[in-house]
Amino acid sequence: MEPIISFFHTHNYLIHILTALLVLIATTVTARIIPVINRHISKRLAGRTKTSLDDELYAMLGSGLGKVVWLAGIYFIFEAVKTHLPEKILVYRSGILYVFLIFIVAHILSRSLLYFLDWYNQKFQSGEKGQYFDDFLPLFRRLIAIVIYTIALITLLHHFGQDVSSIVVSLGVGSLAVALAAKDTLANMIAGFMIMTDRPFRLGDRIQLENGEKGDVHDIGLRSTKILTFDNTLIVVPNQQIINEKVTNLSYPDPQIRVKVKVGVAYGSDLNKVKQIMIDACDKHNEVLDVPPSQAYFLSFGDSSLDLRLICRISRWEDQWRIAEELRLAIYQAFLDEGIEIPFPQRVVTMKK
Repeated sequence: MEPIISFFHTHNYLIHILTALLVLIATTVTARIIPVINRHISKRLAGRTKTSLDDELYAMLGSGLGKVVWLAGIYFIFEAVKTHLPEKILVYRSGILYVFLIFIVAHILSRSLLYFLDWYNQKFQSGEKGQYFDDFLPLFRRLIAIVIYTIALITLLHHFGQDVSSIVVSLGVGSLAVALAAKDTLANMIAGFMIMTDRPFRLGDRIQLENGEKGDVHDIGLRSTKILTFDNTLIVVPNQQIINEKVTNLSYPDPQIRVKVKVGVAYGSDLNKVKQIMIDACDKHNEVLDVPPSQAYFLSFGDSSLDLRLICRISRWEDQWRIAEELRLAIYQAFLDEGIEIPFPQRVVTMKK
């Protein structure tokens, strides 16, 4: 026994190497045990709740704790053999481990907030609040990542003795220059944020622009809003333009919409009978609402006809064109059956001798 002790006393670097190996073994075992313990704890604690948020947080924290254990193990391994290493390596060791530790903490914090956002979005998936969150979720995810990792970077720079205040000032000046160079893009982005907040229209709504163009809202982006027309073409309107002009929302707050059918009959026709035929066509149609009741109005004395208009309501704006056509067909057939004439355009020409 005494020769062995004397041997290790003479070759003390072997004791340091042996200590480093023991630390490595302990780190490996601990890193493998932590996920098992974490799963056991998460089953007992998180299993009592109905939500999956705590399950994901436990799993993510277990993974992060395993990385921290490895960083601690590497630190103590270097500590065990530091008397045999150059001083510069130890300095680099501390800096590199600190960088990894900061970004592990930033990663854990960022993922935790993103898990919470996803859970909150799933909780309010149905209804208007869910649609609101669907619009903002990508923006929130980017902002969370940018803010947390920016704070982590500033923390690292401060740790390594860099002047953070000058960097912040430089970022401010750079941001101002970028804002001046891309003012139109930023104006569209701010307008897009206002559209998402104020919500004058939603995805799928049918809207009419001030210039008369009409279509369904296909996408609301940060820079532009895309409108799908009836010809299946896409109109891309900058958000700044669309927020500064009058937009008519045809499907909100109520998807009910009016159907208007214009009809011209020959002079001498019984207008009361004509109006009743038009109203009966609405009453017989299954998709025309009873409240409010359908109405027919005599509009004007036309050049060749007496002009009337039928007005009724339907429950879905998507069916407006189809139901209007079906009403025209029904009215036309009823006029044929009742002998009511729909005249051709007429013109009286007087010839002078």
